Amino acid sequence: MPTKHNPTPESIIKLGGSLLGLPDLRSRLQNFLGDFSRSRSILICGGGDAVDQVRKWDHMYSLGETRSHWLALRALSITARVAEKAVPGLELADSIESAEAVWKTGRIPIFDPFQFIVDIDEGSVDSLPRRWRVTSDSIAARMAVVFGAPELILLKSTSFPERISMTEAAELGLVDGYFPTAARDLPRVVAVNLRGEDLEESLLYSVSSPG
Repeated sequence: MPTKHNPTPESIIKLGGSLLGLPDLRSRLQNFLGDFSRSRSILICGGGDAVDQVRKWDHMYSLGETRSHWLALRALSITARVAEKAVPGLELADSIESAEAVWKTGRIPIFDPFQFIVDIDEGSVDSLPRRWRVTSDSIAARMAVVFGAPELILLKSTSFPERISMTEAAELGLVDGYFPTAARDLPRVVAVNLRGEDLEESLLYSVSSPG
């Protein structure tokens, strides 16, 4: 948890796992981060094809939601390490203390979601459900809540409407089904199509707070 010795991150940035297949991911993400005014950010990476494979195995072998969820979380450890190597300027972190050390080097920490769930979320009274409807979208939102970050940025492979409620986004499959609950108390949530020509931010609002 953040303390006076471990300052609060300014943003949690979630990189969609499908973007790992983007041929110019390195330059696009570096350009986005280079123009980024929030110097103390934490990045997490989605599961992409790795988690899709777990879904296929669950369908084939009836692994069950809880077991599949934990396997998918382990897959997020893999994609975090792939992203770290794919994009210069990122460095793996598994705690807020290690993130602080990365910030001091001028780099951006990419957090291992599996370690976040095991070390922080699993023991909390309001931990995330272990279900398929909880993806890295909700994990990123949960991380923002726990670390006290005032902003969550979702880097996606598709464009969102300029303003859309979190519930509508979930109904359209733009975020996972649990996301409206996980992100409802966050001050600011935006989505950016990293594949687009213009990296414009789309605001996602909670239905309880449309303003």
